[in-house]
Amino acid sequence: MTARFTRNDRRITTLMVVAGFVQAFAGSLLVVTLAFSRPDLELSQGDASWILAIIRLGSFTAVAYGIWGDRLGRRRPLLAAFLTLLAANLATALTSGVIAFTFFQAVARAASGAVAALAVVYLAEEVSPRIRSFTMGIWGVAGSLAGGLAFLLAPLFELPPNRWRWLFGLSVIGIVFFPLLARFLRESRAFHMPVVTSPVASVLTGDSGRYFWPLALAGMAVGAFSGPAVSFASDYLINDLNWSVLSSSLTIISAGALGATGLLIGGRAADRFGRKPVMVLGMALGAGGGAAFYWQPGPALVAWIVVGSFGSSIFVPAISAMRSELFPTRNRVVAGSLLSAMSVTGAIIGLGFGRLTIDSWGLPTTITVLAVVAAAAIPLILLLPETRGAVLHHEGSRVETSAPDTIQVFAPSD
Repeated sequence: MTARFTRNDRRITTLMVVAGFVQAFAGSLLVVTLAFSRPDLELSQGDASWILAIIRLGSFTAVAYGIWGDRLGRRRPLLAAFLTLLAANLATALTSGVIAFTFFQAVARAASGAVAALAVVYLAEEVSPRIRSFTMGIWGVAGSLAGGLAFLLAPLFELPPNRWRWLFGLSVIGIVFFPLLARFLRESRAFHMPVVTSPVASVLTGDSGRYFWPLALAGMAVGAFSGPAVSFASDYLINDLNWSVLSSSLTIISAGALGATGLLIGGRAADRFGRKPVMVLGMALGAGGGAAFYWQPGPALVAWIVVGSFGSSIFVPAISAMRSELFPTRNRVVAGSLLSAMSVTGAIIGLGFGRLTIDSWGLPTTITVLAVVAAAAIPLILLLPETRGAVLHHEGSRVETSAPDTIQVFAPSD
């Protein structure tokens, strides 16, 4: 597999892995510290669900980064979002109170989403088509390792009650990688200055709109389920099942690591067999495993973590590749940002639904209802064209070669 990587493939993959690791570690802390921050901020699970929903509203401002990226280039907004994420986490560490926590984490959420969206576009536009989804799997593995590291460090910041803020401050260490990104990250070869049009309108209507809305609605359904399911996993083990912080962290890390093998398996499968079948399988396994986890108070829940994690993991590289391949260069970053915003909208709806139901129905029932919604969105994926091998630029030029209605496909030689 290594022989398939060109020098440029290795360069851009390495840079995006570095950016993705820092972004995933810093961005995961909101969920990783929830079991500590929620009692310290004197919030019930229902109240916490509402606060998490408000924080996710910040993701909508990531569209501004997307417009910037499509109008003036990918490089500068990625670097700016990288710095903003670390600054917002530092502010979270240095301030107190629910309002400050909510505000700065909303800023961090927007910046984290922008870094992720721009990293995916960089990989889509710079990496060889035959390994595009696989490299996105590698990028996803970096994010998974970063999240695992955050969970591994969490027990060290359990007591006293406000020590969880130190973990947010620790994420600022990621600034040491900024000079590397600033020096070696060049502008995407596929980018060219577009004709001035409304980038948002061009995504929502016309040919792009035919692909945007099925993806957006499916993303909303998945987000409505994954938002509460992921956010409350550690809190559920610690505060509902009375697991220790160490046991909870080690379980999530070990089982999640097994499931995260799906990032590479899913990436390779999406490059060989297509994006759509991998996405459908991932949605089914993710919803089923995620819901079953909340109904298993014993050791069997570990198996369901693996199933749910594997499903969501194989989904990530396939959807990341497809959402870049369906849209032309002139609005690719905006499309990705809008799709992320729609997924966040789903998470907000799911968390808002949880605010109304968790305290009365219980967490397992609430998560199960939302899992059914996610699974019901699978037919929307089947409405989309297959994009495996779409060519996004000519080697050595900045000329766009792929548009929604004229996707050029590279036929893998294997």
